[in-house]
Amino acid sequence: MPPRFDSERRVLEIAVADLLDPVLARSIGFAHRGGFERLWLGQAIHGRYQESALAEDPGYRREVALRLELEHRGWRVVVTGRADGVRRDEAGLVVEEIKSVRRQGQLAPAVRQVYERQALLYAWMLERLEQTPVRAELVLIAIGSDAVERLEIEADPADLELAVRRRLNQLLAEHERAKSERADRRRAGVDLPFPHAELRTGQEAIVAAVERALAEGEHLLLEAPTGLGKTAAALWPAVRHALEHDRRLFVLTAKNLQQEMATRVLRQLAAGTGLHALRLRAKARMCANGEVICHEDYCAFARDYYPKLAASRLVPALLGETEVLEPDLIFSAAAGAEVCPFEVSLDLAGRSQVVVCDYNYAFDPFVALADFAADADLADTVLVIDEIHNLVDRGRSYLSPELSAALATRAARAAEAAGSTPVLRRLAEVAAELARLVEREVDGALDALPGSDAAAEVLLPEDALWRLRPDFDAAFVDYLEHQRETRSFRAEDEFVELYFRLLRFLDGLGARGPAFSHLVERRGQDRLLRVLCKDPSGYLAGVLSRVHACVGLSATLSPSEFYRDLLGFDPARTTTLSLPSPFPAENRCLVVDRSVSTLYRERPANARPIGERIAAFADAVPGNCLVLFPSFAFLTEVSAHVAPARKRVFVQQRTDTERDREALLEVLRGAVLGDVLLLAVAGGVFAEGVDYPGDVLRAVAVVGPCLPVPTLDQRLLQEYYEERFERGFEYAFVVPGMTRVVQAAGRLIRSAEDSGVIALFDRRFLDRPYRDRLPADWLSGAGGDTLSGDPAAAARVFFAELAARVR
Repeated sequence: MPPRFDSERRVLEIAVADLLDPVLARSIGFAHRGGFERLWLGQAIHGRYQESALAEDPGYRREVALRLELEHRGWRVVVTGRADGVRRDEAGLVVEEIKSVRRQGQLAPAVRQVYERQALLYAWMLERLEQTPVRAELVLIAIGSDAVERLEIEADPADLELAVRRRLNQLLAEHERAKSERADRRRAGVDLPFPHAELRTGQEAIVAAVERALAEGEHLLLEAPTGLGKTAAALWPAVRHALEHDRRLFVLTAKNLQQEMATRVLRQLAAGTGLHALRLRAKARMCANGEVICHEDYCAFARDYYPKLAASRLVPALLGETEVLEPDLIFSAAAGAEVCPFEVSLDLAGRSQVVVCDYNYAFDPFVALADFAADADLADTVLVIDEIHNLVDRGRSYLSPELSAALATRAARAAEAAGSTPVLRRLAEVAAELARLVEREVDGALDALPGSDAAAEVLLPEDALWRLRPDFDAAFVDYLEHQRETRSFRAEDEFVELYFRLLRFLDGLGARGPAFSHLVERRGQDRLLRVLCKDPSGYLAGVLSRVHACVGLSATLSPSEFYRDLLGFDPARTTTLSLPSPFPAENRCLVVDRSVSTLYRERPANARPIGERIAAFADAVPGNCLVLFPSFAFLTEVSAHVAPARKRVFVQQRTDTERDREALLEVLRGAVLGDVLLLAVAGGVFAEGVDYPGDVLRAVAVVGPCLPVPTLDQRLLQEYYEERFERGFEYAFVVPGMTRVVQAAGRLIRSAEDSGVIALFDRRFLDRPYRDRLPADWLSGAGGDTLSGDPAAAARVFFAELAARVR
C-alpha cells in the first residue's frame, strides 16, 4: 500500500517498507510480483520456524503488529509494520527478521543490507514503543534443510534516526509535486471533450449511467449491441471522473483487440491532460531473456534492476515521451538499458492514472498486480471491464488448478536425459513419485469406467501431496543452483512448470464448500487430479467489493441476475442497463432453418442436409459469409458436404496456430470480391472480439445453439445452478451456448450502414429457453412462422429488396 497523505489533518500513514531506500530496497526475485514466496514457499518456512520457536519459548511472539507515531515538520507520521518475531534473552528484547535463502551463508551484500535495515527499523519502533533497549537479528533459514543461521546486527541509533528523517523529507517533497500534478489533472478533467464529433444514439444513455454509477460509488452492468460505441461512451466519463477525483482507472479486457480499441480511445482523450496511461502486455511477451527464471541471480535484465533503472532515468523519460505508453516502446527502451521490460511496465503502471490490461492482473491470485493484493486499499480505484461475460469462466479457471501425471513424467524423463548428477537424479525421483501418485489415484477411482476419457468426483490424496512438498522445495532450489552453475537454463522447463503447478494445486485444495468439487480425470493417455470451481463469485467479490465503482460492458449480459450473482456483484449497489440496437431493423434479416437438427444423437443424419443448405445459403449471399459451429468434430463432419458454386471455402482446423488463425482472418478481411466462405468454431477468434471492416461480411450463420459438451464438469455446474438458482440446465448449458450465438452474430451489423443476413440452423432456436436468450430487437414481435424458413431463399429476397431500396 502506498503512503497515505491527509493534507487537511496533516497526517502521513506509511509502512516500514516506505522508509527503506527505494533503490536498494527493491529487487526482482521469487519474493516479488508472482514468485515462489508469493506462492508461499517463504511463508511456509517462516511458519515452521515460528511454531518451533514458540514451542521452545512460550514467551516468543510472532507476527508482531507495530504502530508508531512521531512528529515531523508539522506532520503526524504513523508508521506501521509487522515484525516476524520478538524474543527475550538474557540481554533484553530481540527483533527477528526471518528470511529464507537458497543455501546457508549465501546472501548478496545488497540484499543483506536491505534485510538488516528492515530489522533495525522494527527494533527502532519497538524500542520507542516499549521504552526498553531492543536488538535486531537476521534469521536466515536454508530452503530444503531448514538450517538456521543467526546474524546479530550492529545498530547506530543516531544514523538510523537521521535516515528516517531524510526519507520522510523525500516522501513529503514527492507529495507536494504530486499534489500540483493532481490539480492540473483535475482542471483538465472538467473540460475533457468527447473523443468524437458527437454522441451517437445510445451513447448518451451509457454516459449518463456511467456518470451516475461513478458519482454514487456503485457498479453498473451494461448490455449494449456490438457497434454502438460502448467502449468510448464508458471510457470518456470514467477518465473524466479519474482526473477530477484523483482516482486510478483500470480497463480490463480478455483479448488484445479490445485492448487496442481501448488504447485508441485513451490516446484521443489523453492529449494535453497530464494523464498517463499504459497498456500492459503479458509477461511472457515482455521477457527479454527468453522467460527463464525471473530472479536477479539468474537473469542479467533483473540483476541490479533498480540501481540501473535509477541511473538510466528510464521511467521519467518514458512518461515524458507520450501520454499513452505502448508495450513495444517500453520493451525497446528497457532492453536497451538492460533492465527487465516487464518490470519497467509494472513500475510505469504504478505511475499511471489509467492502465489497460488483461483480467489476470486484477483477479488472478497468482499474477495480480500489487495494487490488487488482498490487503490493498482499492477505495480510489475504478474498473471498466470489457466483455465482462467472459469473466465468469475466467474466474472459475483461476480457482480450478490441476495436476498432470503426464507433465510429471515428462519432467522426470527430462531430468534423466539431462545427466546423472545427484541434483538431477533427485529431480527425476520426486517428479516420478508425483506421477505415480496421480496415476494410482486416478486409475483406482476410474478403473470400472470405460473409454479413454472419464472423470469422477472423489476425495483427493491431500496428505500424500503435502508430504511431497518439502522434497519438491529442496529439489527446486538445488535445481536452480545447478542451472546457474552449469548455465543450463531453458525457457520451457518441465520441472519448473511442474513445481509451480504443484504449489498452485496445493493452494487450491484449501478451497471448500459447495462451490468446489475435487475430481480425478482420465484424459486420453494423461491422468489428472483436479479442483473444479463452480462459482467464482466469492473470490471475485473480494476485489469488486473494495473498488470505488465497476462498469461491466458486454453485448451479452442476459439474464442479468446470472452474471451479477456469479461475478460477485453486491445487488444492493449494482444497477443494470440494457440498450437495444440503434441500427435500422430493415438492414438485418434473421432466418431460422427449422428443417435441421444439431442434437448430438441426430447429427450424423443431419450433417449432409446442413452442409448442402449452408452451400446454397452462401451462394445466395452477394458477399463473404462466416459460418460457425459448436465444435471442431461437427465442423469437420459438415464441411465435407459444403460445396458452394460461387464461393472459395476456408476451414478452421483444430491444429491451427495463432499465425494460421490470423492468416484466415486476413483472407476474410481482404476478400473484396465477396467470394469467401469461412467455416469456423463459435466462441473463438473469428466469433468474438474481432472487427470486420465495412461490408466485408454480408452473412453470419450459426449451426446449433452451441451448447457446451455435457462433461462431468458441466453436469456438476448444472447441479450447483439448480440448487442455487433453480435453473440448472438453462444456466449451465443454454446461457453459455446462446451467448456464443449472439456474440458471433454481432460481427455482422456494427454500424448504421452495415447490412446482412443472420441464419440460425436448428429447430430449437425458436423454442424456449433458447428463444428467450435471443436479443429482443432481433425478434421485434415476430412469431416463429415469420422467422423460420429456407436461409438461401431468405437471403435472395433480402438482398434483392436491399438493392431496390438503394436504387
